[in-house]
Amino acid sequence: MTALSAPAHPYLARDCERAVREAAGINAREGGIRAALQQQVAKGLLMSVLTVGRQTMVEPEEWPDELPAAVLGAARTSKQIKADSTANLRD
Repeated sequence: MTALSAPAHPYLARDCERAVREAAGINAREGGIRAALQQQVAKGLLMSVLTVGRQTMVEPEEWPDELPAAVLGAARTSKQIKADSTANLRD
């Protein structure tokens, strides 16, 4: 996660989106609506984790490289996300 090391990171959203997309192995368009929603949730969650980490003095290079994959996995397996009515949309 060293790419996200700037103190006031102006490209946090873009970099988190890229990291989640790489962890997914596909982009949102290839995966359909469900994959797009999961990747958007994962991007927001990853941004939150990194922002709170900075506020508590955890440097981006201290996060494991597997963090985007772990966050995406949480978004994919979340019971509340799966229960969301949009999950019934066709891919």
